[in-house]
Amino acid sequence: MARRRLRKLKRSETQLAATAPVVTALPASPRHPGRVISVLLLLLALALLGVLLVDARFRVRDVQVNGATLVATDEIVSVADLMGKPLVLVNSREVAESVTKAFGCFDKVHVESRLPGTVQIQVVEERALLLWEQGGRYWWLDGDGRVLSEAGAPGSLPVIHDRSGLPVTVGSTIAGVPWPFVRESLAALPAVTDFQYTLEDGLIVFVTTAGWPVYLGSQGNPEYKVQVLKEITSALAAQEAEVVFIDLKNERRPAVKTGTS
Repeated sequence: MARRRLRKLKRSETQLAATAPVVTALPASPRHPGRVISVLLLLLALALLGVLLVDARFRVRDVQVNGATLVATDEIVSVADLMGKPLVLVNSREVAESVTKAFGCFDKVHVESRLPGTVQIQVVEERALLLWEQGGRYWWLDGDGRVLSEAGAPGSLPVIHDRSGLPVTVGSTIAGVPWPFVRESLAALPAVTDFQYTLEDGLIVFVTTAGWPVYLGSQGNPEYKVQVLKEITSALAAQEAEVVFIDLKNERRPAVKTGTS
């Protein structure tokens, strides 16, 4: 019985071996296919970078400035210093910082590069209230007396002519001037566009066709001073007086100097 059982076992094994599928070995695949693709992409990127650096078509040929009225476009382009540089090397943040620091009159500066060779500089200016003149030069000032930038020529804003030679520095406030009083005086005299300023007499205005100087001073209520001025000029015109000046530094005690006094 033992022999017969053994023979059956061998016969079963033989039959299993005959019917078992034959497995053919496949060729081994690369161990790191992703690494090969990464190398190819790197080589492609380096080749593209080389083209962008060397090809003249991808150098800055045009710098466009939008939103600037206080500063000439040529001045901004000169400070940005981008002409002829490879577009791929333009650092937008550094250019924006350089332009902002150079002029001080921009609230925001946005720089954008566009293929093949254009850079756009968009600026948002801070609000200028007046022009400050000294020795034939003009500067834009905000309502707090901070110098925004130098102006090429007088515009439509009121001009204050400095007769005391106060120091002027872009980005800083002109010291020695009562700026709240100046703001209120400009608002009280909207039709007047020409003023003078001295440390001794403060704000000076010429409000009549006869050219009488009126010393508004450096403090007080500008609206009240304007009302007093209207009354005085009306009375003087009726008298046909020869006026040297009108002193309103103290609006409660106005003084008038005439040619006969």
